[in-house]
Amino acid sequence: MEGLERLRAKFTIDLHPSRLASPTEGVRAHLSSLLLRYNEDLEGVLLSYRNERVLTQAASIHPYFPFVRLEVVADVVLFRPRPGMRLVGTVNKVGADYIGLLVLGFMNAAVAAEAIRPEFRPRLAEHCWVSSKAAAHRLEVGTKVHFDVAAVRHHGAFVSIAGSLQQPGTGAEGFAKPPKRPAEAAGGGKQQQQQQQRQQQQAAQQQQGQQAQQPSGKKEKKKKKRQQEEAAAAAAVPAEQQQAQQQAAAPQEAASGKKAKKGKQQPAQAAAAPAAAPAAAPAAGGKKKKEKKEKKEKKRKAADALTPAAVPAAAAAPPNGSTEPQQHKKKKKRKEGA
Repeated sequence: MEGLERLRAKFTIDLHPSRLASPTEGVRAHLSSLLLRYNEDLEGVLLSYRNERVLTQAASIHPYFPFVRLEVVADVVLFRPRPGMRLVGTVNKVGADYIGLLVLGFMNAAVAAEAIRPEFRPRLAEHCWVSSKAAAHRLEVGTKVHFDVAAVRHHGAFVSIAGSLQQPGTGAEGFAKPPKRPAEAAGGGKQQQQQQQRQQQQAAQQQQGQQAQQPSGKKEKKKKKRQQEEAAAAAAVPAEQQQAQQQAAAPQEAASGKKAKKGKQQPAQAAAAPAAAPAAAPAAGGKKKKEKKEKKEKKRKAADALTPAAVPAAAAAPPNGSTEPQQHKKKKKRKEGA
């Protein structure tokens, strides 16, 4: 059943001087007086104790009362009911507006009519509550009932429980889940504790891993930023170099353009010069021939003037010849004029 716990507890006991002859018996008597009562220091009801042992070797006397103070440890079993737990109680009273239960044979629990499912209806003549879904499901005196803890009330050293039958799994034994054994409950509690410890260890490992990854993540971010900055700088340097090269190459290109133009003009002039040279060459050769002819004519004329025998030969020459003497021409003109 839930709510049962085993632990080793420490007690502070003020022992009466009459018990100093046998301190162990005095400690047992004091612990027995705490049984089945709510203990604020332990926050539960003490059900049993064993393996008690006195820790104090030199006891001190209380300054205001004639008692000896001792420190004692013992293995105890506590009952700690909490809201939400499922407990098992035996019906000891049945009323029109409530059902009274006894838990563990000593603790009272009450289930009000508002906390009972509507399927249950009271039958005062039979002193029971009966379910409308199953006639055999009866809540009467002596029936073991599984109920949920709605609230826990402390009245000094006594405890009372307010129960609830609203959940579907609650009700009479046989129609609800059977109660768990204390050993199973303790084993389940140990398993839950182990699971919780494992979960805590896993969470701690995850946190450590995250903390270890955070610096590396920061380093990676820094590396990426550096790489981006270096890439941007590398991209900016070639651009600046290209601009400088373009600026430096501009005058060279202008000069090379001029040279290219001159080079183009020179081949054109050279091509035009040979074309003009042949044209000028015939003209010069024609002039020379004319000059040679004129010289020859002058020589002939001079020879004609010196040799009269050349006149008949000249007269016998064809009229269209270029060697006709001028005198003969003049005579012909005179005859034609006459």
